[in-house]
Amino acid sequence: MSDFSRLEQKMDMWSYLGFEPWEHWTPRGVMRGVNRRITLMKSSVLGPIGKYYAWDYIVWLHRDAADIEYLLSGWQHLPEVVTQRFVFVGADRPARKVKGFWLGFRGFLEIYAYAPGGPEKDARKYHPKIRDLVPAIDLAWSVQPENSD
Repeated sequence: MSDFSRLEQKMDMWSYLGFEPWEHWTPRGVMRGVNRRITLMKSSVLGPIGKYYAWDYIVWLHRDAADIEYLLSGWQHLPEVVTQRFVFVGADRPARKVKGFWLGFRGFLEIYAYAPGGPEKDARKYHPKIRDLVPAIDLAWSVQPENSD
């Protein structure tokens, strides 16, 4: 079980970036982290012609491969959602897995793994599709926990 719950101590930073606390119960336990919804607008000269959504999930408490397989086998599409990105912090899996719902017509599920502060950070070995989320994870990981004195 991977537990990077130290990231939870920076909830004020996550809130500032538009994330909210998130947890999901699976048959083997709980996944915990933060999520946010992003609105994507398609527009033309005459104005907006479509609105779509994307969900980002940063999961720091999970059961590695078991939770990734759970998502790949049982996670459902959401109406009007183009993509759902999951970043499993500290997972021991390949950098990227993708699942299309109804051949991609109902959106995509993307699963990524990233380890803050480890050798992957030094070599910048993370998938380019999560380059917008990595700085926030690194910042939350690098800030020292507050003393409870």
